[in-house]
Amino acid sequence: MPRKVLVVAHRGASAVAPENTMPAFEEAVRAGADFVETDVHRTRDGALVCIHDATLNRTTNGDGYVSEKTVDYVRSLDAGSWFSGRYAGVQVPLFEEFLDYIASTSAGVFVEVKVPGIEEEVVGRILQWGLEERAVVLSGYWSVLRRVKELDPGIATLADLPSPSPQSISSAVKVANIVSIHAALFEEEHALQAHRRGLLVNVWGVNGCEDALRVVELGADFVTVDNPGAIVECLRARGLHA
Repeated sequence: MPRKVLVVAHRGASAVAPENTMPAFEEAVRAGADFVETDVHRTRDGALVCIHDATLNRTTNGDGYVSEKTVDYVRSLDAGSWFSGRYAGVQVPLFEEFLDYIASTSAGVFVEVKVPGIEEEVVGRILQWGLEERAVVLSGYWSVLRRVKELDPGIATLADLPSPSPQSISSAVKVANIVSIHAALFEEEHALQAHRRGLLVNVWGVNGCEDALRVVELGADFVTVDNPGAIVECLRARGLHA
């Protein structure tokens, strides 16, 4: 029987709706994604918001650093028109809005902590919403992952490996349950090494059905994709997705 692979919607269904917005998250769940991924920054006045970049310029009609703006300013911005006029007026979501929506579904969450120092608040919200058993916390800062494990050892963590090697995979065991490797760098040996150490493997930057099937054959346990609908359909047709 073929093993089942889990599909992670990168910033929501970001190929078909503006990334890190409620329409993208909702479309990801409709498409059958197992997990919906988002990125979290904190505003000047302490609110947690879902946005990838440190600045507002790329994905809103505002500018400047998220950390230097109030939540009211961030929420006043248009986070959809850059993608399509159809999404004009869509707001930058509060992290709590994201969690409210996910909690009403059967999907899990991948939450990227974009800046050190907010991990306690992120973990606190995950616990408050009762999502600890279907949450994965990731960060480019391994100190954040260590702190998450101190706060709640039961919450899964993911370590990105920009230069995957036996050494980096071995080191990741100390802070993570999952390692993440870009599709262009991923090799079967990485999966074998990770699995021997009890780690699962996420492969991101997966483009299209053929690419997804390639990384699954090499041993990926999760695939992170911009168009979850197409990838779920591709995998399901081959018995690789529930």
